[in-house]
Amino acid sequence: MKSLLAPAFVFLFAAVSLPLAAQNDSAISPTSRIDLFDGKTLSGWTFVSRDTNAPAAAIWSTTNGVIRCLGKPYGYARTFQRFQDYQLHAEWRFPVAPGNSGVFLHLNSPDKVWPYCYEAQLLSGDAGEVRMNGGSKANGTTPQYPRWVPRQQASSEKPIGEWNTYDIICRSNTITVRVNGVLQNTITGTSTNAGTIGLQAEGGLIEFRNIYLQPLSTN
Repeated sequence: MKSLLAPAFVFLFAAVSLPLAAQNDSAISPTSRIDLFDGKTLSGWTFVSRDTNAPAAAIWSTTNGVIRCLGKPYGYARTFQRFQDYQLHAEWRFPVAPGNSGVFLHLNSPDKVWPYCYEAQLLSGDAGEVRMNGGSKANGTTPQYPRWVPRQQASSEKPIGEWNTYDIICRSNTITVRVNGVLQNTITGTSTNAGTIGLQAEGGLIEFRNIYLQPLSTN
């Protein structure tokens, strides 16, 4: 595996608080494809860990066009850039055994475990569920599910070891989630519609590849 350490990397283990309104001003909407992972390094990403003594290279690495996350200690990698109104494509697999992770959407400061964001769940068997982390809000929660909206259909995940796809549309205050082409969730009324994008380390080995944004369709 290649080390992902590079001069552009900054480790954000201390929380940095900025007004959310001011942060939203810097969010961009893609006008063409934006590759969030160049297939070689994690340039453009930064890292947060519950264990402040753990270097990012001990958790995150890249090899053969794949991001490899060991899952411990808990934390996440996130983009420096903030985004809004986009289509996100990401592929993942658990190469050895079932595991747990997530894709963070509209992630806002302060950086902590766990931050204010929406989590497209990657827990094996539950991909397509959307969780509200750090105090984020949305329509569709119930007393039974106060902080998440379960996937809406039977699991569409592939067997362990095979690659899965997330295709996620963030349009204004609505998030739509497809797993391997199957519509699994739509949540509305999100309490924020912009932020960084993150990949979660939550306990087990997981791999990611082909992570990119595209403009929203006009249809």
